[in-house]
Amino acid sequence: MRRGLISWSRDEVPPSVLEGRVARLQEQMRAAELGVVLIYTSFARPSAVAWLTHFVPYWNEALLVVLPTGAPVLLAAFSKRVHDWIRSVSHVGEVRSAPDLGRAAAAFLGEHLPKPLRIGVLELDALPWPVAEPMIKSEHGRALVDATGLFAAIRQPADEVEIRLARRAATIAVQALKAIPTGTKRASELLSVLERSARLDGAEEVLPRLAPDLRANATLRRLEGDALLGERYAVELSVAYKATWVRITRCVSTQAVPPSWRGAANRFVETVERLNEANLSLEPKNAAWTLETCRGSPPLSIVATGEAPSPSPLPGGSLACLSLRLKLDDGPWLGGEPLILGGREQPSRLLI
Repeated sequence: MRRGLISWSRDEVPPSVLEGRVARLQEQMRAAELGVVLIYTSFARPSAVAWLTHFVPYWNEALLVVLPTGAPVLLAAFSKRVHDWIRSVSHVGEVRSAPDLGRAAAAFLGEHLPKPLRIGVLELDALPWPVAEPMIKSEHGRALVDATGLFAAIRQPADEVEIRLARRAATIAVQALKAIPTGTKRASELLSVLERSARLDGAEEVLPRLAPDLRANATLRRLEGDALLGERYAVELSVAYKATWVRITRCVSTQAVPPSWRGAANRFVETVERLNEANLSLEPKNAAWTLETCRGSPPLSIVATGEAPSPSPLPGGSLACLSLRLKLDDGPWLGGEPLILGGREQPSRLLI
């Protein structure tokens, strides 16, 4: 369950922007001759529905129904008591109570969709079976097709509204990292500082991972329990603000900052500048890297690594997060920042 405040600022995310995104999807639907697109959302997979409507669930699940024209309909497996809240934080045409999402979706399709139109489903293979089964067993079962590629084609590049939200999320993360007290000795102290700073600054969600002692192990992980912090450690902080996620990684030294780290930071910037839509296969020396973006329901998905180039193009102007791990003479260094991917003739640039 999410714990941060979820609200909708019409100044930050105007209704016209959400309507424009829905219109882009509907244009692609008509071109592909889809009678409807269904998009599942949950607290673990919120991003596609949030991008179209600003709706982010604290818990439970819902299904967004997008027809070729008109405003989307949200089938929500929530108590009717929270429908007013849903309407206050999202831009949809109608909210329908749907305790059984699969049956409600099958009924909706039967009422509104003439045969034999095709039914697009975002990430069809990942649709939970209790939701998918009633539709598959209905008269429309054979009409279900995967619409993941269609949605991905319009999801990036990012618009100015999303970039501003990502910049705000990144600022929240950076301020939280700067709030770490000098001489912090335990992971629990560190995590409480990060959480407090980010939440009070407006973060909807805060997900930290730590490498508590870089000299022993540079693997970032979610901690179960407490741990002592070494002289050098690394922190990865993923932050959501208004449904927009970023990921930032920093190395921390309790002593003077090693000169090698300054050189590593410069190499990170050089790596960013070499990335662009035509070049997602970098091979920096003694390094491992990962590039993530949002193309569907997961907030961030890997699109390229140092070991595997991107299987599909990512257009210039896409919002992405680069994570880099360098093997230095005096030990590992980890860094990560959000960026705007460059075009064929332009370098990528850091978000902040």
